[in-house]
Amino acid sequence: MASKKIVRLPVEDVHNDYKTFVPVGIVEGKNPGATLAVIGGVHGSEYSAHEGVARFWESLDPEELSGKVFVVLAADITAMCGHGLYVNPIDGKNLNRVWPGKKDGTLTEVIAYTITQEVVKKADAVVDCHGGEFDESISLFIITHHTGNAELDKRNLDLAMALGMPFVEVTDAYGAVLGTGTGAAEAMKGGRPGITLEAGGRGLQEEYFISATFNCLQNALRHMGIKEGEPTLWAGKPVKIDHGVLIKTSQGGIYRPAVRVFEWIEEGDVFARVMDFDGCTVLEEIKASEAGTVLDVISARAIKAGGFAGKIGVL
Repeated sequence: MASKKIVRLPVEDVHNDYKTFVPVGIVEGKNPGATLAVIGGVHGSEYSAHEGVARFWESLDPEELSGKVFVVLAADITAMCGHGLYVNPIDGKNLNRVWPGKKDGTLTEVIAYTITQEVVKKADAVVDCHGGEFDESISLFIITHHTGNAELDKRNLDLAMALGMPFVEVTDAYGAVLGTGTGAAEAMKGGRPGITLEAGGRGLQEEYFISATFNCLQNALRHMGIKEGEPTLWAGKPVKIDHGVLIKTSQGGIYRPAVRVFEWIEEGDVFARVMDFDGCTVLEEIKASEAGTVLDVISARAIKAGGFAGKIGVL
């Protein structure tokens, strides 16, 4: 029977004597079909992604669907309500680095474990919705993975290219960077496609990025046959980037980006500068090691030595 409801999955961290819950929307379609899991609110201040997931949930009509949809409306409500960046304020761990979690772990690990057991393992595909936090500007791209399983990797890439984001990056699901511990990579290790959406940032709710998240999720429904119709490539034909280049600092100080997201940067061009706190002395000039599109730029006033500064997508 077609239905739509929200349940609260209880979560308890016995190590820190803390209890909370994960709100999950569940829609049973009018007809049988595939199951999609959508995860929102993994990080506390990725507001455009949060709103895109909320609008997607509101839009779901069981009478229009064939299959089932899980929507994690707020994976980490403690981080969201506490305006936390990157990590949970109770245990200091990053939810997108601890999947599939631990049943007897600290709060972040128990959240991951609970969602894995109650949502991810029941789904045919997982889309995890992200963006930049308060201190980070992100364009529009997908991070997904390869596992070495040719059939799964093809299904995964087909889904990623159908969502409509302009750029798609594929990394090793078992790799140390953007692989092991991330929600999408661990979903793939379990035998299902796993996609990470990246859209927006800087603590803003911007309609362009909210709509991007919403449109991607609608395309996921269509691609999987849960909703009638064909995916709409709302940003043109997606491009699979060859690889991403992570930019890091070697000095700490005042941070001054020289580029913005969506721009093109040539090899050798200045990506950013780190200044002494006098605001005049250049401590470090960070140059692009390869040409590409600027996917991610830290927008904070200052940065630490060894800090993540941004990302270039090499085509």
